Amino acid sequence: MNNNPSIAPKLLIVFTIFWLWLAIEPTYRDVWIAENIILIIGVSYLIFSYKDTPFSNHAYYLIFLFAVLQTVGSHYTYAEVPLGFWVADWLNIERNHYDRLVHFAFGFLLVLPFKEWIDGSIKFKNHQWEVFTLVMLFIGMSGFYEILEWGYAVIFEQETQSADTFLGSQGDIWDAEKDVLLAGIGAWLYLLLFRKKTVK
Repeated sequence: MNNNPSIAPKLLIVFTIFWLWLAIEPTYRDVWIAENIILIIGVSYLIFSYKDTPFSNHAYYLIFLFAVLQTVGSHYTYAEVPLGFWVADWLNIERNHYDRLVHFAFGFLLVLPFKEWIDGSIKFKNHQWEVFTLVMLFIGMSGFYEILEWGYAVIFEQETQSADTFLGSQGDIWDAEKDVLLAGIGAWLYLLLFRKKTVK
């Protein structure tokens, strides 16, 4: 933490405008609603806990970047984000990997905020145990999200388009496992690359 003025209010205003813009005519409204539930819960927590447990400006920037990526994905659905198609064409691959990017970003961009939050209540024996705990936390949260996706698909299995679009597996039977792995790798890589900034 530092004594600089918090950037959070300004980022919230910018993000709200961006979110409202992309809330207009998403590709699939029902999928957009499902994709935004967790985002709204997360942003609400940040707002209501802002005075009691504020994060560093660095953490707020990372949260903002992830929220932007997630908002774009929910507008188009992850399998149909134009950026993913452009990259696929450029690399001459068939799959739209935007969802992979967001799962990696989930770990890479959000591990610092979670670290700051955990550091307020848990004291680890050493840095290695903290890294292990945080990486496992992100693997667990990513796995939980995959379970939620599966539950949504089961509930709306009669609406094949909605269920398939929300899952976004694009025919990959190992999609969930790869997504979980990427979240863990993202968290580990951030903690490795920015250790000096994250070590207490």
